[in-house]
Amino acid sequence: MKVKEEVMTPDDNVKILEQKEKNKRDISVDIIRIIACMMVILTHLCLQVLNRAYNRIDWSRLLEKSFVTDGVPLFFLITGFFLVNGRSYKKIWKNTIKKVLLPTLIFILFAQIFYMFITSKESFIWCLKNAVVNLNILGILKSIFTGDVTPINTLCAHLWYIFSYIKIIIWIPVLWLVCKEDKNSKLARRMILIFAVISMIITDVQKFITLPSIGKIKVFNFIDRELIYVLLGYELFVHKDKIKNNKKICILSLIGFVLINFIRYKLETQYMVINYFTDIVNRESFMEWRYTFINVLSSIFLFTFIYSFEINNTNLSKIIVWISDKTFGIYLIHYLILAKIDLYKFEKIEKFYFEILYLIVGLIVTFIASLLIVVIIRKIKEVLIKGYNYLKNNFLTQK
Repeated sequence: MKVKEEVMTPDDNVKILEQKEKNKRDISVDIIRIIACMMVILTHLCLQVLNRAYNRIDWSRLLEKSFVTDGVPLFFLITGFFLVNGRSYKKIWKNTIKKVLLPTLIFILFAQIFYMFITSKESFIWCLKNAVVNLNILGILKSIFTGDVTPINTLCAHLWYIFSYIKIIIWIPVLWLVCKEDKNSKLARRMILIFAVISMIITDVQKFITLPSIGKIKVFNFIDRELIYVLLGYELFVHKDKIKNNKKICILSLIGFVLINFIRYKLETQYMVINYFTDIVNRESFMEWRYTFINVLSSIFLFTFIYSFEINNTNLSKIIVWISDKTFGIYLIHYLILAKIDLYKFEKIEKFYFEILYLIVGLIVTFIASLLIVVIIRKIKEVLIKGYNYLKNNFLTQK
């Protein structure tokens, strides 16, 4: 009996090519992910603006920090960029639990058990012997219910991002409603963004002057700032074809990024002077600036600058993808490495060029060390899975 062969029409070939193009990995976003990860490391590597070694403010350090504080906003923009990639809500939660929550929980348990070793107060063996005692289960539960990572321990301070990410995941079904290209969804999305911009500008201005109290304009704060980044990330996705390979956008984005960060630096110097005597804690408040309009502009400029490039080299693309797939692990682990090194010993660095050299060397060492640890952990995981499957197929299934 002859089997009838299917004849491919020109339209079928076009559909196949379109599907392949749709599923093609966007290397530019992988580059943005890697740079965002590096910026997070640099943020934690940066020396304190309030130099406690000499008891004075070091303005060059503030300038450095102004240019490296966009790491987390870039991650939020990437989340928005892939907001409507066709995945079901169930699959998003499944991936989040498997690739984000489970590794984070393992990290927390490790950080608690080996806290004394990482902070160079006790030996590795001592931590193993006292593993159960070192666990702070109550602190973990408090963090889960309050969204505050401080009850866990200081090694988990950077995990605030995980709570923000989970908040975004919870809101995704609502975000999907406004992230469509029909008339009503576009209008709703643009109105939300307009209100958010007004809210940010008002909040920014209030850092420097007292505005007349016309009631309390709480209506502008009805949506979290993380979600604003996600919506902006979706807007970037909608206009991605206009950004890619656009030299004009590339140049303007670079100029905009540099200018906006000099403006951020100048504004921050004024803010720190205002709070010099009255608010010691907030002298160094750059971390809070990820929720300002300045930070939104800066992160968008940086995103469009990087995205305007296109990598066509196959081997280079493979390397970028390989590193990009490990950025979340690097994000988790780098904090332990910095804690073990104890960065306070570098606080006595004074010269600007030595600070830059310290940041460059520190970034390279921390990034590579974290990357190698992630690779080793993944290899161990692969061996364990293969071993389990071997036992399962050869012994456990036998009657």
